[in-house]
Amino acid sequence: MPINHPKKQSSIFSFTDILLNSVRPPAENQDHDTINVEPFGRMNYDAELNAKNKALSEFWKKNRLHGNLRPTVASPMPRHYRTTTKRRVFFSHNKFRLRFSHHKDDDRPALNLGSELEPRQHDAIYQFVLEKINTPAFAHTARHLTYIVIRGTYAEFCVLFNVANVNGPIVRSLKAFAENLKKFDDNIVSAFIFHDPTRSEYYLDNKQSGGAWKTKNLFGPDTLKLKVLDQTYRYDPVSFSQVNQSILAPMLETAMRLCAPKPDKRFIDLYCGYGLFTNFIGKRFGEVYGIDFDPASVERGRETARFTARKSPHAARMYFRTSAINVSSLEALLPVAGTCEETILLDPPRQGPGMGVLRLCAQRGASRIVHIFCNVDRIPLDLEEWQRFGYRVSQVAPLDMFPGTPNLEVMILLEPF
Repeated sequence: MPINHPKKQSSIFSFTDILLNSVRPPAENQDHDTINVEPFGRMNYDAELNAKNKALSEFWKKNRLHGNLRPTVASPMPRHYRTTTKRRVFFSHNKFRLRFSHHKDDDRPALNLGSELEPRQHDAIYQFVLEKINTPAFAHTARHLTYIVIRGTYAEFCVLFNVANVNGPIVRSLKAFAENLKKFDDNIVSAFIFHDPTRSEYYLDNKQSGGAWKTKNLFGPDTLKLKVLDQTYRYDPVSFSQVNQSILAPMLETAMRLCAPKPDKRFIDLYCGYGLFTNFIGKRFGEVYGIDFDPASVERGRETARFTARKSPHAARMYFRTSAINVSSLEALLPVAGTCEETILLDPPRQGPGMGVLRLCAQRGASRIVHIFCNVDRIPLDLEEWQRFGYRVSQVAPLDMFPGTPNLEVMILLEPF
């Protein structure tokens, strides 16, 4: 069924609708939460990937999009791959419970069947947490918990306590809780308090002030570490990072191929985060600009670039900037266009780039633009803009960043015509 986009009068056919209408996910032995979050979690992965390829092809045809679709890059770990997971804490039937759902008034008892997309170690940690918050020692603190969040890699875990209230007794209680976690699992390398007095539905809501401090380290390193191929990264526990660690290597290799780096070219990475693309691909260019609105992520990207520069006498000149990404900020922060050949990569959030950003990128005359979409239904709108600004689709490279769900990540190479 077509969906209406607010910026476009004509209808856009939804990838998610096409996929869910073409295949019925198995629902046996799943509660309402898991079937909504991971509808294909109990489906054979080859069948799921085949259904996604067919649905994407139909989506492309129905929306009259250009460019040949490559087969979707399969996730090396199609199940139990998520490196960020969460549970909502709520009180029901005289005990504290954990749910996928964010609804505080959801009164259904949880089935506790576990997730097909989350590591088994996460499930064990949540079971341990659930037992502890139902003991008298932690009952008072549990009333102030909104979420329990686990982040990290497949080998090292960080636990975050999302709390609505912070005071001395709560901090001391959570420190004791963290000590219990360390003893429970040696792979839990750090723990933090994340203060969100609004009890936001988003489990790591950085938009609220949260008081004098936002996070407090209970133990362990202040940052999380991630190694992909030959590059090591660090990022803050509340900063954005992709949820599927297993597919990051093929994702970076695909982006490298599409960007076609050369030492005499300039690379601009918009929405760069902690520098996943900036530092891996950028070191093959001569000059690099990474821009993101999150100051913590930008600083981590800058630190990674400094470390790389110390190891290599021929490292690219890298410039990281913290800013909202809009026309005025890009005009102020980027060098004059036309002074050398450019490749631009942009990986915006689901709602897409800001007003005028695509036009400004096109006006710079980049020889290659790589636009990454985590929201497939956004593609027709933005490709229409690129076409209007003089760019055509050259290559389309889908990746199954989100196995078990009706979503894909799609990289599109655009070139001037």
